[in-house]
Amino acid sequence: MILSPNAIQRVRQAFSFLFIPLGVWIAFITPPDGLSPQTMKALGITVWAVGWWITQIVPEYVTGLLMCVFWAVTKCVSFQTAFATFSTSGWWIMVGAFALGAVAGKTGLLKRISLCVLHLFPASFAGQVWGLIASGTVISPLIPSINAKATLSTPIALSISDELDMERKKAGACGLFGACYVGFVLAGHMFMSGSFTHYVLVGMLPPEYRGVTWLDWLLWSLPWGLVMLAGMGLYIIWAYKPSKSVRLTKDNVAEQIRNLGPLSREERITLWTLIITLLLWMTEAWHGISSGEVAVTAMCVLLMSKVMDRKDFKNGIDWPSVVYVGSILNLAAVIRALHVDRWLGVALKPYLLSVVGSPASLIVAIILGMCVIRLLIVSMSSAAAIFVLILPPLLIPLGMNPWIVCMVAFAGGDIWYLKYMNAFYLCADLGTEGKMANHRSMIKLSAAYMVICTLGFIVSIPFWRMFGLLQ
Repeated sequence: MILSPNAIQRVRQAFSFLFIPLGVWIAFITPPDGLSPQTMKALGITVWAVGWWITQIVPEYVTGLLMCVFWAVTKCVSFQTAFATFSTSGWWIMVGAFALGAVAGKTGLLKRISLCVLHLFPASFAGQVWGLIASGTVISPLIPSINAKATLSTPIALSISDELDMERKKAGACGLFGACYVGFVLAGHMFMSGSFTHYVLVGMLPPEYRGVTWLDWLLWSLPWGLVMLAGMGLYIIWAYKPSKSVRLTKDNVAEQIRNLGPLSREERITLWTLIITLLLWMTEAWHGISSGEVAVTAMCVLLMSKVMDRKDFKNGIDWPSVVYVGSILNLAAVIRALHVDRWLGVALKPYLLSVVGSPASLIVAIILGMCVIRLLIVSMSSAAAIFVLILPPLLIPLGMNPWIVCMVAFAGGDIWYLKYMNAFYLCADLGTEGKMANHRSMIKLSAAYMVICTLGFIVSIPFWRMFGLLQ
């Protein structure tokens, strides 16, 4: 029996209201050893919010804001902690990236870039899958903000998809979205400079293991990266093949590039702003200007030069989506403030003791553990930190370099079965204003990544022995 839209809505409403008493019950049960009553209240509020995100009974950003307000009102944490992310550099990087992406689309710069990509690679579905993966892999180590890469790159994939005349949210468009995510996000796990979090996780290791260089990271992760890139590319070409053949001729593409004419004033300003912004993001360690400050300055340059106007600032930036992602990131700050991550580490330690002796078993346990933990701790950094904090004392006596935990936990946790679980995926989706990919279709790509990622790490075991990371 097929339910009507009204019936489906009533079912969603019924399920959503069930999460209210569930959250209240969790909030007032006796806390386990190591947790406080305030922590249980915060967890109850979080469970309610997750339920409403799943059922989508109200707009997601409304639920997110209410979650933060309830944390503060019930005195679980201070107001400053409940809304901590909105004052961080990372959140403003996202705002600036959305602005750059919106203006690049409005001026036609993204269309020009997409046509140039089409011209370099075979103008077919498979050709553009490999083109997006290759270009993303080259750019990934240059930009340490994964949110920025995710937000700026997917509009290009959308433009390419449109040029190939693929129907949005159908198999082909979803495949190109996935290829973009593989290249610009997942490939970044191969490089130490591919994410700010890599430096954070290495800094959490015992002092004698913190001397990981950029080249060390690349060499140690390269076997995994090659398996992951090849496996994901082949899977996308097979699983997301368009229902009809799509191909543009080289002459067709060249003609479209010629029809665009020379770069307009708006395109030149946007292009140089984008290039300078990327260079400043890449060299933050040298000049000390935070990426958030750079992102906001870039947005102001576009506004002052009138390339971006008041309407673009209001409508070009998807403010509800930006607030939604920010509220999800606030969850990480609250979890840390209430020491839930530390409590989980103690609770998981007995179960991990049984697998630390086998590298393959340990890899599978960490990846499965990340899948479970991230249902609650949506921050990949916070979830990975649990394993980085508790596993080194167990692994070092067995001759295992704890860098392996950094790599496996962070890369293995990059999953998106539920949208709220992955801020990187959300930024990628919101970069196209949700117009390109069908999330149901993308779930199978997440499952494929989990399998291919695990296989890549297992293949890496003999190479890690050669590099001296395993005895």
